Amino acid sequence: MVVRWSVTPPVAAGDVRARRAAGRLASRSAMAEAIDAWRAAFGDAGWQRAPVVHDATGAPRFDHLAAPAIALAHTAGLGGAAIAMPGVRAVGIDAEPVDAPGARALRRLAEGTGEAALAWGDGHWPLRLWCAKEAAVKAERMPADLLGRTLRIEFVEAITAAGEQRVRVRSHLGNAISVCTAVSGAHVRAWTE
Repeated sequence: MVVRWSVTPPVAAGDVRARRAAGRLASRSAMAEAIDAWRAAFGDAGWQRAPVVHDATGAPRFDHLAAPAIALAHTAGLGGAAIAMPGVRAVGIDAEPVDAPGARALRRLAEGTGEAALAWGDGHWPLRLWCAKEAAVKAERMPADLLGRTLRIEFVEAITAAGEQRVRVRSHLGNAISVCTAVSGAHVRAWTE
C-alpha cells in the first residue's frame, strides 16, 4: 500500500469552512504524492489520470474500471491518502489531532469494553484506538456506528522504535483487520495493512 500525508496550512480555529477546505486540499495533495509514488513503483496507468469520485456509500474511488482501491482522510492540520496494492480489494486510513476533544469519551467507552486494558504503551491510546477503528470501517466500506461500539480492538503490539503500533480490529463483518497506528507531530495516524 502507498500512504502519503500532507500538512495543511494554518487556518484560524473558528473558521470551520476554511479548515474543511484546507483538509480537502491536503488530502488531494497527499493523493497526488501517492499517485507519483505508485507510478514510480509500478509504472504509468490510465487510472492515475482519472478523477476521484464517490460511490453510493460516500467512499472515494477513481473513476476508472482498472483502478485500485483508495482511501482519503483529512482533519484539522492534516490530509492523507492511501492506494491499495495490486490485488488488494480495500484500504482504510484515518487521522486525528493529538488534542482531539473526544479522547475522554473514547477512554470511558474503552474502559467499559475492556479495550483500555490492552497493552497500548502510551497516553495516545484512545486516539490510536479510534483511528484504527475508523481505518477498518473505511476499508470495509461500512457505515460507522457511534464511537465504534460494534468494532473491537483484539490485539495490540508493542510500540516500535519508529513510534508505530499495530492493532487487530474485529470489524462489523467479523473480519480481523490489521491496522498500523503512529503518532507523528500533532496527529495520530492509522492505515490498514
